[in-house]
Amino acid sequence: MTQQTTGSFYDYPNVYDVLFSDTCRSEIQFLTSVFKQFCNKAVISIFEPASGSGRLLYHLAKLGLDVAGLDLNPNAVVFCNRRLRRHGLSESAIIGDMTSFSLADLGRTKKFDAAFNLVSSFLHLTTEADAQKHLHCVADILKPNGIYLLGIHLKPKGTQHCLQERWSLRRGLLSVKSHLKSLTQNLKKRIEMIEVRIVAETPKKRYTIVDRFPLRIYTAAQFNDLLAAVNRFDVLATYSFDCDSTNPIAVTADTEDVVYVLKARC
Repeated sequence: MTQQTTGSFYDYPNVYDVLFSDTCRSEIQFLTSVFKQFCNKAVISIFEPASGSGRLLYHLAKLGLDVAGLDLNPNAVVFCNRRLRRHGLSESAIIGDMTSFSLADLGRTKKFDAAFNLVSSFLHLTTEADAQKHLHCVADILKPNGIYLLGIHLKPKGTQHCLQERWSLRRGLLSVKSHLKSLTQNLKKRIEMIEVRIVAETPKKRYTIVDRFPLRIYTAAQFNDLLAAVNRFDVLATYSFDCDSTNPIAVTADTEDVVYVLKARC
C-alpha cells in the first residue's frame, strides 16, 4: 500500500540526500578546482546557504575544510549535524533564513574564504528585495575577494528545454524516483510554479511525496540587473551545470543553467 503526503519534500532529508547523491563527487571536484583557480589563497573556510541535508558540507569537511551551513528547514539541519557528528566532525549547520544572517548567527568571528549554492535554491527567494538581501548577507560574511559560486536555472529567450526532469536513485534499501515539472510561468510577476512528485520505497514501506512551490524567474539580463543593483560582486567566470571547471561558458539570452563565480568586492 502506498501512503501519499502533500508537503515539503525538504522535510525528508534522507530522501533529498539520496536524490542528489550521484552528483556529489563531480560537485566537490568542481568546487575545489574553482576555489584553487580563483582564490588568491588556499580556501580553508566555506559557507553554504540553503545547505539542505549537508551532503556537500560533509564531503568538504572530510577533506579537512572548515565548513558552515544554514537552512530554513529544521529537519535538514538536524540530519546534517547528525551525520557530521557521526563521523567525528563538528556540527556546523544552523537553522536560519537566507535573507537574514550574519557571522555572529553562524558562531563565527572571522569571515569565510568562499561560499556556494549550486542547485538553484536561490530561486526560492521570490522577490527582488529578498534576492538583494541574500546577496548582501553573503557579501558581508566573505573576506575581500572571497568568492561565491551561485548556480541558477535561467529563463531562456528562445525555446526552454528543461520543463521537466525525471531521475531515479538508490542507496541501500531505499529507492527514490522523482518527477519535477513546471506547472505555470507568470513572466510579468516572474514566478514559476513547480511540482515535485517523489516515490520513496523500502522493502516494508512505499510513500509518495507531492510538493508544489514557487520559484523566481530570471533571464540572463534580469540576473545581471540584480548584480548591478546590489553592487557587491564581480563576475569572474560562468560554467554550465555539468560542473566542468575546464570548460567555462559564455552566458547568452538563450542560456538555461549556469553557475556564476562571483567575487566579493573589497
